[in-house]
Amino acid sequence: MPFPKDFLWGCATAAGQVEGGALEDGRTPSIWDTFAAIPGKTYMGQTPAVACDSYHRFDRDLDNMKKLGLNAYRMSISWSRVLPEGTGPLNQKGVDYYKRCFEKLNEAGITPAVTLYHWDLPQVLEDKGGWVNRDSIEWFGEYAEKMFRTFGDVVPMWATVNEPIATYVGYAIGAFAPGRHNEAEGNQARHNILVAHGKGVEAFRAVNPKDSKIGIVIDIWKRHALTDSQADHDLMVDEDERNWKFYTDPVLGGRYSDYILEHLEREGTLMHIGPDDLRLMHLPIDFYGLNVYNRVPVTTDRQARADYTQGGNFMNNASEYYPKAISDAVRMINKMYDLKIPIYVTENGTYAVGDEPVGPDGIICDDDRIRYINGFLSELETVINEGCDVRGYFLWSLMDNFEWSAAYNYRFGIQSLNRETLQTEWKKSAYFYRDFIRRARGL
Repeated sequence: MPFPKDFLWGCATAAGQVEGGALEDGRTPSIWDTFAAIPGKTYMGQTPAVACDSYHRFDRDLDNMKKLGLNAYRMSISWSRVLPEGTGPLNQKGVDYYKRCFEKLNEAGITPAVTLYHWDLPQVLEDKGGWVNRDSIEWFGEYAEKMFRTFGDVVPMWATVNEPIATYVGYAIGAFAPGRHNEAEGNQARHNILVAHGKGVEAFRAVNPKDSKIGIVIDIWKRHALTDSQADHDLMVDEDERNWKFYTDPVLGGRYSDYILEHLEREGTLMHIGPDDLRLMHLPIDFYGLNVYNRVPVTTDRQARADYTQGGNFMNNASEYYPKAISDAVRMINKMYDLKIPIYVTENGTYAVGDEPVGPDGIICDDDRIRYINGFLSELETVINEGCDVRGYFLWSLMDNFEWSAAYNYRFGIQSLNRETLQTEWKKSAYFYRDFIRRARGL
């Protein structure tokens, strides 16, 4: 059985990674602009100030989407571009930019799938405590409501938050913006962002944009124990609980697990949970956005770790080639929460570190990426044929971009970006993806 006729074939990007124009037309800095400017926080001190310059070159991107045959494009709104103070009056120049983008996508027959928050909190709100401050729930609710009212007629698909775990990484571990190192603050921040998601859903239902749907994007990196030992099983459970299940449990299941509540209480890092928080977090959504890249093998056994890294199936970037990660995640999330809503694979892809090899024809030869995409799409087709309701696939990413702390050294794009001319060129994988879509759509 082929992919469904109305299946969404897309690529994904994020404002903070591709737009640039960091301080233009009224936009104020985000936490990533601030964080990247601190020496040592990103690869070679690189910043997103220019990125892919999509703020000035959206027509370039749109032309590539058309040539690829996409019928959907996942992008995000830069909160500080439309609300320079985080709250309050809208910035008309920012609004106009996104309006043009959405209208041009629709005119081209490409569905805009828009994420409200893809990690780029306005710095002015971080200065007030950021996601640790419970006021952030109301800040996000106001922002969401304004976006739904402003763009509800041209955006049919919304996600509130992308990968809320990034907030924990930024507040507890310090590896992402804003760079704090406080476990209790990290847990409070990631709890607050889930409640903020609920505020966004509440605002969406109140505005009720015509023919539009709302969801959330949560990444799943399933842990796999490398041995049958009790220690490895316990480690697998612990890491699953502290990572993706922290988000899927309350959003899809209505509550945090006893494991998380008991362990965080014992560790003295349990977040404050307001009386209405769980209700908001569990408000019904229209779809689940699944970001899936790989599995994470775990073990306490040094020899098992060495055997795994010596054997197995690895790509040139030293990551494991494990396409079953996508089918495992789809089956698991359906079974765990008896899911009644469709799944969209909102991100999936692989990266090269540094420059990629160029073939004799002058085209970047990224055979690993082709193998990866083909394998994951094959697994996705398998679970769709089993009856799982998966309605779209968004490849990460349309082009090489600012990959957060890895900056421009990690290259996820099916197009390369010349950082001097800001021109893009198709890699071998772009031609592969174009042809795959043509076959899948019967074109």
